[in-house]
Amino acid sequence: MSYLKEVQRAVDYIEKNLCNELSITEISKQVNFSMYHFHRIFQSFVGESLSEYIRRRRLTAAAHSLRNTNLRIIDIASEYGFNSQESFTRAFQKMFGITPGLYRKQKQRLLLKEKPRLTISMLKQFEEGLLMEPRIVIKEGFTVVGMKCSTTLKNNKIPQLWDEFLLRIHEIKNRSDDKVAMGISEFCKNPNDEEFTYFACVPVTRIDEIPEGMVIKTVPANKYVVVTHKGSLETLGNTYDFIYATWLPKSGHELAEADDFEVYDERFLGPEDEKSEIDIYIPIK
Repeated sequence: MSYLKEVQRAVDYIEKNLCNELSITEISKQVNFSMYHFHRIFQSFVGESLSEYIRRRRLTAAAHSLRNTNLRIIDIASEYGFNSQESFTRAFQKMFGITPGLYRKQKQRLLLKEKPRLTISMLKQFEEGLLMEPRIVIKEGFTVVGMKCSTTLKNNKIPQLWDEFLLRIHEIKNRSDDKVAMGISEFCKNPNDEEFTYFACVPVTRIDEIPEGMVIKTVPANKYVVVTHKGSLETLGNTYDFIYATWLPKSGHELAEADDFEVYDERFLGPEDEKSEIDIYIPIK
């Protein structure tokens, strides 16, 4: 039996009432399940409890208010259900690693720690088991040859870069595996708004000559969490949300200030193919 619609109804109800009192009992009534039963259903889909999801969504909404409005911190705290500015500050700092006041002064997105709203496509991924169990690996350093661009996630130039690179990929010699291509994102604290360098590239065994207009990059050895994304590129962002918002907070690991990358091999059947698989490597410490 699929509980997808029930979970989506609950999420919609939560979003409409983030600033109101929310109880598991009332949410369960909205979807016609017992409190215990629905709590188990929700956690199995999302990987965290209903109360934890609500708390982190409220703190994310509060962060947006701090960044985009002039409301007093005490008023924002009250709006999202905190009894005092002190309790709000403790919860905010625990989740984001920064106080609300300092965050407001810096006005930088907390993109990697925010809790995105669950969407129907994300829930489908959870339901269908498209996200494989994350695994921790130590990967040796490697060298790639390819093309690069400066981009942000908001003004994404990556698809255009891949179009240009794939027309010339055959020019690269000494590839370590003819079936493997990689997309490498250089470390950036705020990739949504700040420019970062992205490489469309292939790993090589040695450097003899570089095609005109291409570059060399060496990635040092590092520890990574690896998650296999299954499905089209349209839902790739959901897999990143899973890593950052669901897996990472509970893993005991922290993000490392290093490059992350995607590996495209013979399992990648095309950007729109629902049977495609892509390995995502996120550096951790």
